Amino acid sequence: MEKNSQTKKPVSGGGKAKKQAKVTGVMRRLPPFSALRAFEATGRRGNLSHAAEELYVTHGAVSKQVKALEETLGITLTRRAGRGIELTSKGRRLIPYLTKAFDDIDAALRTLSSETFEGHMIVSCMPGLTNSWLIPRLPLFLDQYPNISLTVLSATQPNGQEADIEIRYGRPDWPDRNIRMLRQLDVFPVCSPRLMNGPNPVRRVDDLFKHTLIDEPGGAHWREFFVSQGKDPSKVTRTLRFQDFTHGMTAVRAGLGVAMGDDLTMENDLATGQLIRPLPAMIRRQSLAYYLLTASDQPLTGAMSAFIDWLTMEIQRKDRD
Repeated sequence: MEKNSQTKKPVSGGGKAKKQAKVTGVMRRLPPFSALRAFEATGRRGNLSHAAEELYVTHGAVSKQVKALEETLGITLTRRAGRGIELTSKGRRLIPYLTKAFDDIDAALRTLSSETFEGHMIVSCMPGLTNSWLIPRLPLFLDQYPNISLTVLSATQPNGQEADIEIRYGRPDWPDRNIRMLRQLDVFPVCSPRLMNGPNPVRRVDDLFKHTLIDEPGGAHWREFFVSQGKDPSKVTRTLRFQDFTHGMTAVRAGLGVAMGDDLTMENDLATGQLIRPLPAMIRRQSLAYYLLTASDQPLTGAMSAFIDWLTMEIQRKDRD
């Protein structure tokens, strides 16, 4: 063992020399964790109400925590904008650092605990979300939780099995269920790039009437869109409708017409250029969203909790990016 090269000072009264404390680093002087978490959620989600929903606290509690953080730091991070708030330049600079820190903490904790979760569960999901979003991400979950096995059912087809977890799109009106909102959607027209290169490119909303409009039976999506844009839905002359959402999207990719897509199920198609947004016009349905449902009279298993936490983090990831 190497000896310390420094000479030890004698201790008064004889006796042994006292050991000096070894300084391994500078003590971090951080604001309260709850305040940092409230501000990060507010900045990432865009408003106090969405942050409150995510953190399962009241709107007022989030506002109080954000103010407390500003007072602790002596920095203005937010300011009023109409009925809501917006981030200051310093607030915008801070958000990505906090988000990364919380993601790193979450990943570290999941790595430590993933092997303790095991079992089998049944998940029922909307087919469009299953095909375009869930399946491409399932390897992440299965790698993280190797002792959990899944059965994925279609939410639109009777199957005789009761699901442990259901993922539904609609309004939060399911009796005897615990309901958690996963994600609201921005809904907008999408089409194949080949339509933009044809004789009738879509440059404005009225150009849509020159094309086949793909929808589900009833045509509610296009009707809602045209009304939101101040246009008469009765001017639509040609439609192509599919019972199955995934069939409709296959038709859009094949260049058969224009459909209403969204920023979740169309995320990969838009990123790869297989589909495009011909117009900036969009609508956001305030009450319609993807929701996660579990039975109100059944406790969550460890495997269910792991899947719910993973799903919530993944489906809201775009809001943080």
